[in-house]
Amino acid sequence: MRLLQRLQTGAAPLPVRPVALAKLTGDRATFAKGQPVGWSPDLARVLDLPRRDLAASYGDADFATLEASLRAPPGTSCTCRTLGKRCPSSLLPIQRLALMEAARTGGGLFPIGVGHGKTLVDLLLPLVMPGCKVAVLLLPSNLRAQLVDVDWHFYGGHWRLPNLAGGRWFRPGLPVLHVITYEKFSTQEGTDLLTRMRPDLIVCDEAHKLKDRKSARTGRFLRYLEQHPDTRLVAQSGTLATRTVKDYAHLAAFALRDGSPLPLNRHVVEEWAAALDPGHAVAPPGELLRLVDPSHSLDPLEGGNEAERERRRVRDAYRRWRNATPGVVATDESAVGMPLVIRTRDPGKVPAELLAHIQTALAGQRPDGEEFVDELQRVACARQLASGFFHRWRYPAIQGVPQDAELITRWFSRRQEFNRELRERLKRPAEHLDSPGLLVRAAIRAHQSPPYDGELPTWRAASWPAWGDIHKRVVHVTEAVWLSDFIVKDAAKWALRKGQPGIVWVEFPELGERIAKAAGVPFYGGGPEASATIIRESGKRSIVASLRAHGTGKNLTMFSRMLFVNPPADGAAWEQAIGRCHRQGQLADEVEVELYQHTAELTGAFEKARDFARFIEETEGTPQKLNLASYNAASWP
Repeated sequence: MRLLQRLQTGAAPLPVRPVALAKLTGDRATFAKGQPVGWSPDLARVLDLPRRDLAASYGDADFATLEASLRAPPGTSCTCRTLGKRCPSSLLPIQRLALMEAARTGGGLFPIGVGHGKTLVDLLLPLVMPGCKVAVLLLPSNLRAQLVDVDWHFYGGHWRLPNLAGGRWFRPGLPVLHVITYEKFSTQEGTDLLTRMRPDLIVCDEAHKLKDRKSARTGRFLRYLEQHPDTRLVAQSGTLATRTVKDYAHLAAFALRDGSPLPLNRHVVEEWAAALDPGHAVAPPGELLRLVDPSHSLDPLEGGNEAERERRRVRDAYRRWRNATPGVVATDESAVGMPLVIRTRDPGKVPAELLAHIQTALAGQRPDGEEFVDELQRVACARQLASGFFHRWRYPAIQGVPQDAELITRWFSRRQEFNRELRERLKRPAEHLDSPGLLVRAAIRAHQSPPYDGELPTWRAASWPAWGDIHKRVVHVTEAVWLSDFIVKDAAKWALRKGQPGIVWVEFPELGERIAKAAGVPFYGGGPEASATIIRESGKRSIVASLRAHGTGKNLTMFSRMLFVNPPADGAAWEQAIGRCHRQGQLADEVEVELYQHTAELTGAFEKARDFARFIEETEGTPQKLNLASYNAASWP
């Protein structure tokens, strides 16, 4: 090219089309948005993967041998009666398949729906994985107490379990299982946690907690697997893909290696996501249509235009292809068949003042005049105002002396400058340099006098000296400013309906506490004590619960009614939360869900959630509760 340009003096450089260049090099990153999915070495690899019919891969003799090898020794005490539960004396079909497949492939990707017994699979995987001596189970903090204090004894009365790290007993010859929470893994202590344990196997329950590659938690996790490629990985969740196939492509790569049904190249993952993910700015499926089996066709009478029908067709093909890949075990049916009814709840007339403040917030200003800096702050404030309050920072007097206004202004300015530099440095994470707290420590080491002389890394942040000089001189607290109690009163009225107890789900702790106080019922927020106590509720009274703290993992079938005060925009969050009650063990004839839809933001959030639920069902295969529910509202399709 350069020779031609020298010969053609004054001529313009010869044009090279990005798409053509990408086809020659195999680099799909240069494709323009909206281009059809093209051919790539990754697609060729996926098309060459072996296919298998999981149901026909193992026989009754295989399952009998598996269960015999895992049964607890005779005479092991059973605690099921004291727990009020039925004995888990045999494995469910999906549990058998998951254990057999993990043992055969040395890893696993398990999109297994809510209520199909993933906890017992977690506990038995170290025993079936060949050569496993040390295993780590990662799970949310709100599930640890239930697993260690309840589930361990429940299942241990019938099945051999590994040695629990820190437990009272040690049985030679069995692997050691460390139960670690994702939250601990996210702390500064967690930066080298896996390096110190050196596990042979990592099991990720609720693996969608590792979907964000930019987070410190996921970054640490992926760095460890890159540095220790012999570590085996099993990732399971009822909702591996919450909004995009990018949520779990990296997990599939480490769990199944070259056998992953998703691209290994991140640029190709982006391209596939443009064709498979929900949203309006999408790409045509293009070469992904090669996944389509002509014998499987969608109903031609289904709604939608031609592009939408083609998209559903390729999603269906991708799901079938993925689920036929060795190492993948997926559920394709709901764990419970009882009716689910979803209806709106009218809270009454919304105060005009709140509606005005919501419009102001969406335009970029908080009710007290504070200007927002991004869209997330605007939406969060609008969601709070829909429930009658908003958050703001307050600068309390110190020992009766008001804080200096000029100092607060300088504090804000220097804080913003340091945070900008901090965000840029976090784009290049490394061990001991992958979280804000660790970077602050590194900046202190870099600027301290006498100079730091140790093994830990330093970070010479240009803005740290100015920020370090002032950051402790201003004290601030977050407070909730209440403008109206109309939602509090209506939610309390719902909770006190005679003979119909239920769960009031909330996003904000202050709101939960206020509703609970108005209704005279308990509020369960975050923390291990709340997690251990909520599962002991009898269902004879209503409760108020944090959706973030208790919306996953727990069995709350003592309730069959739910009210969502702050409806989430995430289809996976709905699947998990409704699944606390709409699951095996529910004795009611049907489960009822009510939600508030009195503002445009709340309506839009629920519309997004239903869109994401359709995406999850079409790519994962497991029926989503938002899709199978009956909607008791004329405005809903």
